[in-house]
Amino acid sequence: GIAEVKPSKCASESKKDNLSSSQRRCSDSVDSVDKVDPIAEFITRHTTIAHKINKPNLAQNVNPHQRRTLTVRSVPVHESSLQPEVHQLFCRYQTAVHGDSDPFFGNTESIKGKDDDHDYAYYQQKNPLGFLDIEAAYCHLDKIRRSKIKANYLTFYRFLCETPVVQDEFPSKENPPSEDGYDIHVPFGTYHQQYRLSTSEDEFDGPLIAVGVADILPHCFSSVYAFYDPIISNSLELGKYTALREIEWVRRASQLRPELHNYYLGYYIHSCQKMTYKAEYKPCELLCPVNMKWVDFEDGKKRLEECSPTRHCCALFTDSPSPDHKSDAGKPKFKIEDIMLDIGEKEPQLVQVGMLNRQGREFIDPHVNEFVSEIGIDMCSKFVIKLR
Repeated sequence: GIAEVKPSKCASESKKDNLSSSQRRCSDSVDSVDKVDPIAEFITRHTTIAHKINKPNLAQNVNPHQRRTLTVRSVPVHESSLQPEVHQLFCRYQTAVHGDSDPFFGNTESIKGKDDDHDYAYYQQKNPLGFLDIEAAYCHLDKIRRSKIKANYLTFYRFLCETPVVQDEFPSKENPPSEDGYDIHVPFGTYHQQYRLSTSEDEFDGPLIAVGVADILPHCFSSVYAFYDPIISNSLELGKYTALREIEWVRRASQLRPELHNYYLGYYIHSCQKMTYKAEYKPCELLCPVNMKWVDFEDGKKRLEECSPTRHCCALFTDSPSPDHKSDAGKPKFKIEDIMLDIGEKEPQLVQVGMLNRQGREFIDPHVNEFVSEIGIDMCSKFVIKLR
C-alpha cells in the first residue's frame, strides 16, 4: 500500500547478510560513502530524462535526497494514457527487458515517418478515449522523432489502454482510499495502478516508478501487464512487489466484495521461460482448455509434460462420468476428418481434412495423426492447422 522507502537499506541488505559481524560494522560505517542510493539515483536520472524529452516548462528540478514514500493508486486507464510519463516508462521497460528500440533516444535513420504518421493520424481521427496528442505533447522535438514516438505510442495504446471493459462511474474524489492505501472501493473497470515516490503518504506527487495494468472485474482481479523502471528494480524487485501487492489488494477487496476473490495472471505457456514466474505465487491453478475446469498447477504441469512433451497443449482434466451420465449421449463425436486446415497462401482458406481427395489425404494424414496423438482429439476441435 503505502510504504516508507529507505534506500540505503534496500540497496545493501542482501550483501550485508553474507558478511561477518566485524565486516558488517565496518560496512555500516562506510555505507554513506560506498553505497549508491537507488532512490536518489533514480530521481536524478528521472529528472535528467525529463529535461531532455519534455517541454522546458514541464521539467522540474527535484531534490533527489528528499525523504520519499511509495504511494499507489488505481488510475482509470483513459486518464493514465494521457500522461506522457506513463508511456515514457513503458518505453524504458520495453527497451531494457525486451530489447525494443526507445523512440525517445537513438538514431532515427530507419524511421518510416510517413507511414507512422498516417497510422497514428488514422487512429486519432476515430477519437478514441484517452488518446494522447503527440504533436502537442512533444512539439519541441523534431518531426522525425515525433513520428517515431507516434508509432510506439500507438502500439502502447492498443496493447495496454484499449479495453472492452466498461468503466463504471468513478466515486467522488473525496472518497478516501482504505487503510494503507489499498483503494479497494474503486468500481469495476480497467486501471493503471501507478506506483510513485511521493513526498508524503497523503500525496501522489512523485516520479513514476511502476505501473500495473489491471482489469477489476466482478469475480477477479485480472493482472494484464506490469512495467517499471528497470534500473531501480534491480534493488527493489518491482515485478515481484507489484504482483504481491495485487494479491494483497484482492485479499482486502474480498472482505468488502466477497464475490471478488480470485487473482488471474493471464495465459500460461509452459515452454515460455518468461511465464514461469506465474507459478511462483501459490496456491495456483490452470484452466483446462477442453472442459473449462480449474486444476492444481502441479497436476496440470505433470499432465502437460507427460501427455504433450513437445507442444505442451492437451486436456488437463479428464471427466469420469457415471454410467447414467447422458449429457453427451446425443452429441456426435469429433473425428479426424472434422479437423480444420488453412490451405490459403495469402488469405485464409479453410477446409476440413475429410474434404481432401485421396492424394491430399496421403500427404496430410501422417502430419495430422502426429498432431492428434500428442494433443488429443478433443483439443484438435479447437485448432485450425496452418499448412506451409
